Amino acid sequence: MTHSKNIEFKLSKLFEKWSGVKPFSFNRLPHSGSNRIYYRLQYSDQTVIGVFNENKKENTAFLDFTKQFLNCRLNVPDIYARDLDNNIYLIQDFGDKQFLSWVLTKKVNNKFTGEIIEIYKKVIRELIRFQIIAGLNFSYSKCHQHPEFNDESILFDLNYFRTNYVDASRLKYNKNKLNKEFEIFAKYLLKADNHFFMYRDFQARNILLVDNEPYFIDYQGGRKGPLQYDLASLLFQAKAQIPEDIKDQLLTYYINLAKLFVPVCKEEFNEFYFAFALIRVLQTLGTYGLRGLIEKKVHFIESIPLAINNLVYLKDKTNILNQMPELNQLINQLVNTNEKQTYGYHK
Repeated sequence: MTHSKNIEFKLSKLFEKWSGVKPFSFNRLPHSGSNRIYYRLQYSDQTVIGVFNENKKENTAFLDFTKQFLNCRLNVPDIYARDLDNNIYLIQDFGDKQFLSWVLTKKVNNKFTGEIIEIYKKVIRELIRFQIIAGLNFSYSKCHQHPEFNDESILFDLNYFRTNYVDASRLKYNKNKLNKEFEIFAKYLLKADNHFFMYRDFQARNILLVDNEPYFIDYQGGRKGPLQYDLASLLFQAKAQIPEDIKDQLLTYYINLAKLFVPVCKEEFNEFYFAFALIRVLQTLGTYGLRGLIEKKVHFIESIPLAINNLVYLKDKTNILNQMPELNQLINQLVNTNEKQTYGYHK
């Protein structure tokens, strides 16, 4: 029996044990970029999602986090059945209406409509519930990576960017100076209040729409961290291309809403927000470098200029860059060579 057939057999058995019937439809979903394998199983007029993931700690984190979020009445999938010895479980099916795809189809002449903005506001309201409401008494004991967004997490992201994008693009820099500046950047970011749930990958690809209400998946990398990181992840998602004025509008909306729950100093919040947006964009470029420049996957190559546009917007708004001349010149070099670059085709 092949590996995939073995997974399907075990999921089918788990499904039958849970529902009492065999699934009459069994379809593998497109690969999402993670190591998880998803199937849609159908019976009667209903469907469920079957998941296989060899990472046992990640499975434990997802299931534990889901239970905590459901207790807070957040829009996350119900867990129907699990067999962690075989690395499988069954969850609620939210369908295929991905928020990012919906945004891209709803744009009019590449402009954001009022309808799009209203859904983003719904997403932001739910984000605050994740971060502050659920985060108030959240247990991080089942985190499969770091229980807290710490210097190791930050330095990993920065070095991920350097290795997979900067080095793959053959940009010039002084390694020793850049290492010291990465440490300066990490120390600065860690000054932000970090007593909240940090989703870690809060982006439109991990949000599904059901009757225009947002539902959430892929939060198993969550940990304790600052408010700004997830908001920056959402608003600076390269493919969404949120206009600058809309970004500012949604930032203000977030701050005014968060103030209802926790003390927020707007000036301090914004200072850290742009810094976290910068590290998020750099980390994203690391992913685009790995999947695009190195692995030659077209989707990621096409996204590189969009991420660099975010850098153009951020480099004059991130004051900490003034203390990091080597990183600053590297970003300028990256921006200036963007139009000349033939991505992914170095000899």
